[in-house]
Amino acid sequence: MSEKKIPTTIVSSRSHRVRIAPNRKTVAIGERCNTLGSRLIRNAVAKGHWDVVVDKAVEQYEAGAGVIDVNMMGVENVPEKVLLPIAVTAIRSKIDCPLCLEFGDPEALDLALGKVEGRCLINSISGEQEKLDTVLPIAKKHGAAMVAMTADDDGIPYTPEGRLRCALKILEAGEAHGFTIDDFVFDCIAIGLATDVGAGRCTMDTIQLVRRELNANITLGASNVSFGMPKRKVLDAGYLAIAIAYGMNAPITDITHEGLRWAIMTADIVNGTDRLGMRFLKEARAEKRARQEVLEAEKGRGSSV
Repeated sequence: MSEKKIPTTIVSSRSHRVRIAPNRKTVAIGERCNTLGSRLIRNAVAKGHWDVVVDKAVEQYEAGAGVIDVNMMGVENVPEKVLLPIAVTAIRSKIDCPLCLEFGDPEALDLALGKVEGRCLINSISGEQEKLDTVLPIAKKHGAAMVAMTADDDGIPYTPEGRLRCALKILEAGEAHGFTIDDFVFDCIAIGLATDVGAGRCTMDTIQLVRRELNANITLGASNVSFGMPKRKVLDAGYLAIAIAYGMNAPITDITHEGLRWAIMTADIVNGTDRLGMRFLKEARAEKRARQEVLEAEKGRGSSV
């Protein structure tokens, strides 16, 4: 593994570049601009209240998201091909941050990528032949990188070796279009822990295997693991930290949640990517200053009454 080139997936916005690599700090992909995952966002989009979507993107960016995921699927009576380009334009008008575009309709993806300034992540491609035939040409056209789901036409394999085979199939197909390992972030697939007793172990072993064999960048839709469970954020935070220790370095998660944000930073210290905990210290001091400012402001208001 030491002889392998360190893969670096670069995504960018108008003037901001983010590098995703195994030897760098974890890059959080903010998940909250999502009409499928958030009733607030879905209702706002249905009413044309784009300020709500933009505010959520800004909140995630300010919390430390390196990339903002955008999903405009499932809004009743308004096609995704109309909504996704609008969302991209609205978000990039307020923040200079790379985007990760989820899609159901390839036409929506193509149109939205045309509105992007910089290099986007496409979420996602997989080993399904239809996806390979559809997404690779669109990614090539726009120079995009891709989240690669380790599944194929037979579904999600239930062994690490099966998921690795899917990753290799995607990589081989990508290479035929001129892509390299740098152009993919592999999703090792997080499955709800309440639905399958072996789900967590299989995902962690897949992360290890994909990192060992491909030295690739790795993501997970980390919030999926806690469906059906109490104390979801506690479970999500623990799972995130463990997954990062195993090699996952670009989680799709709610970075605005304090527990998840600190779990990521803690794992980076353990991994040595946050050298001597410098980022952790910086964030802790900033948090302390913010609390002090709030207390002083409240004290000032009290004395003026």
